[in-house]
Amino acid sequence: MSEKRYYWVKFKEDFFTSKRIKKLRNLGADYLIIYLKMQLKALKTDGVLRITGLEKEIADEIALDIDEDTDKVQVTL
Repeated sequence: MSEKRYYWVKFKEDFFTSKRIKKLRNLGADYLIIYLKMQLKALKTDGVLRITGLEKEIADEIALDIDEDTDKVQVTL
């Protein structure tokens, strides 16, 4: 039987009122979701997104990893 592991993501009190998040929300909900997916992906590695070098660009590899559009990942970065 495999154990499920749960992680906690802490958000600052002003998460939704910070200028960065407001900017992402103004671009569209997709960008905020991409941002959150990247945060969740980095949970197990102490907040670092690991890149294997499979793709030429970082955004391409992250997009492949989180199943999102490369251009939207680039904007989010």
